[in-house]
Amino acid sequence: MVALNGHFLAHPATGSGQYVSHLIGATERLGGEVSLRPFLADHTTRPQPASFRTQPMLAPFPAATATRRLPNDLRKVIWEQLIFPLAARRSGADCIHVPYFGSPVMTRGIPTVVTIHDLIPLVMPAYVTTPLVALYNRLVSAGARTATLVLADSEASRRDIIRLLGIVPDRVRTVYLGVDPHLGIPVPSNVRQAVRSKYGLPERFLLYLGGFDVRKNLTGLVDAIASMDRSTSVHLVIAGRVPQPGRRPTLFPDIRRRVNEAGMQATIHFPGFIDEEDKSALMQLATAFVFPSTYEGFGLDPLEALQAGTPVVCANRTSLPELMGDAAIMFDPDTPGELATILARIWRDEGLRTDLSRRGPLQAARFTWEECARQTSDAYKSAIDARTLRSGIGRAQ
Repeated sequence: MVALNGHFLAHPATGSGQYVSHLIGATERLGGEVSLRPFLADHTTRPQPASFRTQPMLAPFPAATATRRLPNDLRKVIWEQLIFPLAARRSGADCIHVPYFGSPVMTRGIPTVVTIHDLIPLVMPAYVTTPLVALYNRLVSAGARTATLVLADSEASRRDIIRLLGIVPDRVRTVYLGVDPHLGIPVPSNVRQAVRSKYGLPERFLLYLGGFDVRKNLTGLVDAIASMDRSTSVHLVIAGRVPQPGRRPTLFPDIRRRVNEAGMQATIHFPGFIDEEDKSALMQLATAFVFPSTYEGFGLDPLEALQAGTPVVCANRTSLPELMGDAAIMFDPDTPGELATILARIWRDEGLRTDLSRRGPLQAARFTWEECARQTSDAYKSAIDARTLRSGIGRAQ
């Protein structure tokens, strides 16, 4: 049995939450020898999704309940470093999987697999907001170094893990994430029009959907739109829940203020949070999807746009080139004017958009959750075999 740290199952809207949910579902669909059991801090095991609820539950783990009055960040650290590995050991787990950058330093002798989606806190200083964040980064870095195997979402992340954490290459594997194939199913025109009305979308628009932190480079995107010839009549939709102004401004630039300063209120639109069931229609309505991020461990948002058949323009940084292949137009975010030139071209050139729309789903089809689950299961087996081999050598000596 593989004990899975299910912390992010309580946060399904996050990237880590989506990853662990898809991994559980795909592992179940594959069947096979792997029994994957999620553990949650306050309830020991709460299997997800619904089909896992037939598995036997473990008795409540008192230590997790005892931390309820502590601050959330401290509870999370205690869960990761102490309670979860102890609960896994008591349950007889053959292997531990921590599906985010938060594996324990001491694993109580159980083989450990950790998935590190990216090393943003180690690469970009703006993300280390307090001394406690810096201390936590050191702790989980030490945990990654003691893990049996480390899984990276991309070759770009794998290189960062080897370089920044000093882990030998043989212990770091690239396991690509998957993309939801349902995004490629054509949405009926009446549903698309209902979504257009619901969010107040213009007739034609470029789309950004994702986070608002500094690495997403939204200020660069707004500046590119502002520099374009106004006669082009380009509209940009920036979808998602915009952070409140003043909330850690070095980490979350005030994007609405930037739009106002550029005088672009009439052409840059903020529809707010997008319901998951509306995502396919939104992407299929867009003239093109624009993703100017300068650092991505995987880049799921532009990959989903490819799956939807939406033409994609994205930065040529970190994992994005290996994911996009020849199915997107790439630009250098450090070259002034390049993004604006590309956006003007894709706005006007229907033939280019048609070609990209054809290429996108073919490229996205290379990334499936079933393959992610299959390779992750292989990692579990390798980690368990490595422990068995070490135990055999110890007994022989």
